[in-house]
Amino acid sequence: MSKHVLGLLAALLLVSVSAGCQKAEADQEKRPVPVNVQPVELQTPDRGARYTASIVPASQVEVSFRVPGYLTGLHSVPGVDGQWRPLQAGDLVSRGTELARLRPDEYTVKVEQAQAQVSEVRSALATAEAQLREAKAALARSEQEFTRARNLFETASITKRDYEAAETQREVSQARVAAIESQIQAVQAKSGGAQALVREAELAQDDTLLVAPLSGTVIKRLVEVGSFVAPGRPAFILADTSSLRAVFGIPDIDLPMLRLGTDVSLTADALPGRKFHGRVVSLSPAADTRTRVFDVEVAVRNQANLLRIGMICSLELASSRASERLLPVIPINSVIRSKRSAGGYAVYVVEDTTGRKVCRLREITLGDTYGNRVIVTAGLKAGENVVTSGATVVQDGDRVQVVAW
Repeated sequence: MSKHVLGLLAALLLVSVSAGCQKAEADQEKRPVPVNVQPVELQTPDRGARYTASIVPASQVEVSFRVPGYLTGLHSVPGVDGQWRPLQAGDLVSRGTELARLRPDEYTVKVEQAQAQVSEVRSALATAEAQLREAKAALARSEQEFTRARNLFETASITKRDYEAAETQREVSQARVAAIESQIQAVQAKSGGAQALVREAELAQDDTLLVAPLSGTVIKRLVEVGSFVAPGRPAFILADTSSLRAVFGIPDIDLPMLRLGTDVSLTADALPGRKFHGRVVSLSPAADTRTRVFDVEVAVRNQANLLRIGMICSLELASSRASERLLPVIPINSVIRSKRSAGGYAVYVVEDTTGRKVCRLREITLGDTYGNRVIVTAGLKAGENVVTSGATVVQDGDRVQVVAW
C-alpha cells in the first residue's frame, strides 16, 4: 500500500474520531434539563388574597444535660392502656417537671470529697485560731514583762542582759502572732476554694436531673435509658403549643393590607368547620431574595390544643380588588426578569415539538397579584405549561424533562 493511501486512511480515521467526539459532546449538551411545570389557569379574582400558612411553635427549645453520664431514668406518664410508660413525643409537661436523670454516683462521690476538704480546712482553721489566741496571750505577757524590765532598767534595778532578754521575748511573741495570722489567712483562702469546689460539685450533682424549662409539648425524645449522654447533646425538644405561629409569605403588592396587630382568621383542612383567630405579630422588613416575598407571622391561640405543629392553614386577606372576567394566572415563582427589555417580565413555556419537550422564553405582561399567584394580562393563554422550578438553569430552546406538574 502506497504512502499516499496510508495518509488518506489516517486522515479519514482522525476525521471519524473527531466527528464521534463532537457527536458525543453534542448528545451530552442536548441532555434534557429536569424542570417542574404548572399549567396556566383561568380564575376570577373576586375574592381577597388567599395564602397558605404553616403552623410553627411560638417558642421551641432543645433541652440537654450540662454534665455527661449514663441515663438511668425517664419521666413516666400513664399510657392509653393504663400502664406507666416513659415520656414520649406528644406528651404534655409542666415547667419544672423532671424529664430524665443520670446516674449520680460519681457526682455524689465528688460532693463528699469536696465536703471532706472543707471539713479538713475548717479543722485546720480552728486549730490555727486556737494557736493564735495562745500566741496573743503570750504576746500580752511578754509586753508586760518588757514594760516592767524597761522601767527597772531605767532605774538601774536590773542588768542590761535581763532587759534585752525581755525585749527578745516580746519580739519572738510578736513574730509568732504574725506567723499564725498569716497561716490563718492562707487557711481561709483554702477554705474559700474548698467551698467553691463543694458548690461546683453540688451543681454538677443537681445537673444529673434534667428539668423542663417551660410548659409545653414534647416534640421529640432523643435519649434512651442506659445510653451514655454527652454534655450539650439534645435530650428532648420541647415547644410551647399554647400559643402558635402561622407563618406565610406575601408579595409586596399585598403588604398594604397588613399591619402589626391586624386581626386574621384561619381555617385548616384537617379541622373542618373550625375557625381560628390570630393577630399579626411580625412583618419581615426585607423580601426573600429567592422567592421575592415578605415573611409574616400571625400569633394564634391554640384553642383546646386542636392545632398541631406542621399543620397547613388557609387565610384570606380582605381586598377591594375584584373582577368578573376569567383571567389567566400563574404561580409567582415562575416569573423571571426579561432578558430583552429592562423592567419587563418573562416565563419559560414548555412546548412539545415532534415528541420532544423544549422550553421557550415568552415575554409577558403582569397584572395584579392574588396570594401567591399573579395575573397575566398578555403573553399566555390557558393550558400552556410554565416552568416553576428550574427556570434559572434553562435557556431558550433547551430540551427539558418534566419531573413534576
